Amino acid sequence: MGTAMAIPVSAEIVTVYRLLDGSLHHTRCGRRLMVQGRSTEELHCYCLTCAESVWLPLCALVRAAAADGAIGPPWS
Repeated sequence: MGTAMAIPVSAEIVTVYRLLDGSLHHTRCGRRLMVQGRSTEELHCYCLTCAESVWLPLCALVRAAAADGAIGPPWS
């Protein structure tokens, strides 16, 4: 028998995009996201325009390799 949650939780998918300068932007409004912190698995961002928290898995934020082949995190 499963356990029901007492409080409904939204599982809405949030999309973001990254500009060439490495900044993350909220697809809904196009505004730059503010990085609030990170855990070992996720980056926590916040959109001031939409007043929305955005949690991004670090594995989804791999930057394309530079000319020298180096890959760095998008928030550096």
